[in-house]
Amino acid sequence: MNFDEYKEIVEKEAGNLSHEERVALCLICCSRLSPLYSKFSAVEGWGDELVLSQSRQAANGWLSGASIDVGDLSKQLSKVIPDTEDFGSALGSFALNAGVAHEYLLEQIQSKEYVALIYVLQNCYDTIDFYVQELLDPECNGGVSESDIENHVAMVNEINWQLSMLNKVKGNKDLVKFAGDQGVEPILNIA
Repeated sequence: MNFDEYKEIVEKEAGNLSHEERVALCLICCSRLSPLYSKFSAVEGWGDELVLSQSRQAANGWLSGASIDVGDLSKQLSKVIPDTEDFGSALGSFALNAGVAHEYLLEQIQSKEYVALIYVLQNCYDTIDFYVQELLDPECNGGVSESDIENHVAMVNEINWQLSMLNKVKGNKDLVKFAGDQGVEPILNIA
């Protein structure tokens, strides 16, 4: 499936979710991405994974019915998202995607529109896309086609996971438990 086909399907499905379902799916995605930020922080000695954790806790609280003011948390979060100009490694890119996804998680809490969810899902997609590119072309010679990336098992698995989760979250009556149960498996297992 190419990116345009993926995006069309994801937008259609996201548009059919409730506000709460969108937040829950954002939370699950952020939980999958957070180990990449933690790895980056440990290797580079930069960042604050506690702020990302607090963002997920705020979303969980909101799903449980708590009133959440995300303003201060959003400001803290923007300070701990790495700039790839400063950290040019793959880990820096992965951590950037994780941090930005957490920003969109907080935005999704505030918005009943589905745009933030789309961006979170695309951050997951982009993370796998970058991983596959690095895997197939470690010297960055540009010898990898879009078709090679789109058909790689990691990319196919990610798209299938996202489409499956869009279906599983829809109509779920216990989103707090669902989000907690689903957020265990990291998006990538990087040593």
